[in-house]
Amino acid sequence: MNKLFSLTVALFAAFLMLNAFKKETYAPPSPPPSACEQLTGVEKIVCLAEDFKASLSASQIATLQLDYNLTNAKKWSNLPVTFVARLGIRFGDLSAAQLAKAKTLVQAATGSNSSEGWAEVQQLWAADEYLGQNGGGTTYDEGQYYMAFLGTPSTTGTWELQTGGHHLAVANTYSNGKLAGATPSFRAVEPFAAFSVNGSATYQPMLQERDAFAAMLASLSTTELAAAKLSTTFNDILLGPGKDWQFPTTKSGIKCSQLTAVQKNLVIAAIKTYVSDMDSVNAAALMALYTSQIDDTYIAYANTPALTAQKDYVRIDGPRVWIEYSTQNGIVLTPTHPHSVWRDRQSDYGGLGNPNVGTSAAQRFEGKFEVFPNPATSSTQVGIELENPATVAVSLFDSTGKKLSGGFKFNMTAGEHTLPLDVQHLPQGNYQCVLEVKNANGSIAVATKQLTKI
Repeated sequence: MNKLFSLTVALFAAFLMLNAFKKETYAPPSPPPSACEQLTGVEKIVCLAEDFKASLSASQIATLQLDYNLTNAKKWSNLPVTFVARLGIRFGDLSAAQLAKAKTLVQAATGSNSSEGWAEVQQLWAADEYLGQNGGGTTYDEGQYYMAFLGTPSTTGTWELQTGGHHLAVANTYSNGKLAGATPSFRAVEPFAAFSVNGSATYQPMLQERDAFAAMLASLSTTELAAAKLSTTFNDILLGPGKDWQFPTTKSGIKCSQLTAVQKNLVIAAIKTYVSDMDSVNAAALMALYTSQIDDTYIAYANTPALTAQKDYVRIDGPRVWIEYSTQNGIVLTPTHPHSVWRDRQSDYGGLGNPNVGTSAAQRFEGKFEVFPNPATSSTQVGIELENPATVAVSLFDSTGKKLSGGFKFNMTAGEHTLPLDVQHLPQGNYQCVLEVKNANGSIAVATKQLTKI
């Protein structure tokens, strides 16, 4: 009896193993990843943009894809779309499948850094849903966000991915297969306090920015706080929509070179909460640049350093980086909510409209451009390689963005060129060496190198 029972158990176990093997053998294969998912960087973003376009009708594409120019690039706002219209196609007018493709594109463009980028964008959309459900009505919801392609998505030309709505503006400019600029980048949220939508997790998307600024200011001594405090009262950010390329010529507040290493790291941590709203590779490169310029960066605040009351304001202003955070009164809900913007003195809109290099400077120079030795003492050299004859100008700018003498402008033949650059008259510090190349067809490309005078 025991032998028969043991045999029955063994046969049953073999049967189960055989069926398990059959299920494993004949299970349908997992679907392969899409062609776009196998790519990285700008190639992936262009692929996803084309995939989204392919899902649209001809009339939808005409609404989505517009001319690449400064007039279109500047059309973002911090107001609801019922007050200020946005360019492009409205999320609420897309099918579920089309909207999923649009969101996948935004996810790739904004990156997957923890609590930033794509995670933050989704929470800002949710905040507008919350406003709509709690007194804001149909003015506020995720469907009131838009997307536009300024120019044709490509790895060779220049174009901008523009998306935004009430409390979000993403303006990523791509040139020759590289990210040429991820600013202006506007973020705001109402309510600031934690909230939940339709049983979701609890969100507080701008808490990390506020806390980073508050920690930065809390590290200052009484004397340092007095030096950093502005006499002006701010009701909103200074360089909001419509204030493009209007950076102050004079820096205010306390210079980071006067701070300790611990305090400087807190400034860097605050900057990172904004730069992390892009893909990790480009974010790391830009953070390296901003960190190298930290001694020439200023921090300032107005009202109180707690950043919890109306008119509390804080700013970081460096040779390149510009970040503002301003506490506003609540519009739909009480008590307050923040507005914030990250700009770059050189690469807003990828450099389009930069008065330092000309309004037509839309492309980034991809040829050889070197400054050596660097750091320099009295003189250095600029190395340039041109594929075609061009008019070449090299200019120097100080940490305030002021153009200095000592550059040059020549008509150059194709090939390699090495020219001296005199920096003997300059005080020690960091400078921006800006190259502008104008080809025979009138197109202009630019590039920038940081030059350190020791």
